Amino acid sequence: MFRPRTTLHGLREQDIIQRYRLNWQAIQQLLRNIELQLAPTLLTARTIPTETKLLAVLHMMASGSFQTTGALIAGISQPSFSAFLPKVLDAIIGLTPRHICFPNTLQKQQETKQGFYLISGFPHVLGAIDCIHVRLVPPAATEHLYRNRKHTHSINVHAIVDHQ
Repeated sequence: MFRPRTTLHGLREQDIIQRYRLNWQAIQQLLRNIELQLAPTLLTARTIPTETKLLAVLHMMASGSFQTTGALIAGISQPSFSAFLPKVLDAIIGLTPRHICFPNTLQKQQETKQGFYLISGFPHVLGAIDCIHVRLVPPAATEHLYRNRKHTHSINVHAIVDHQ
């Protein structure tokens, strides 16, 4: 007997955002972008749909939970989750050149500097940086590496944005 698999059908937008930290449209776009890389070569009754794989991984990353929790939420076993986790992460990481870039020509740098100057009046700015501590459940063996100055566990995530 199989557990019911997770899908987005029937979930309200606010529940989707709370569970996965992305809205329905963003998840669908991400799914379309990685679907070919993760599509199963053989369809059987035990085949885990690509959508279920993606949702399990997104839930784990959004909640900071372990594979067991993500697998339980998705209706799959932890060993199955463990088997596809690297493939899903690699597919997502493979999208970064499409979405993450730094102005690499003089013209692009000038456009970015001009954009920031028009917004804030600061000259010669190529990016604005911010960071946030993302809480997580640390691995037991290296728990001390994730403890921050407030004695909670997190990773420090930095982001740089352009003027747009």
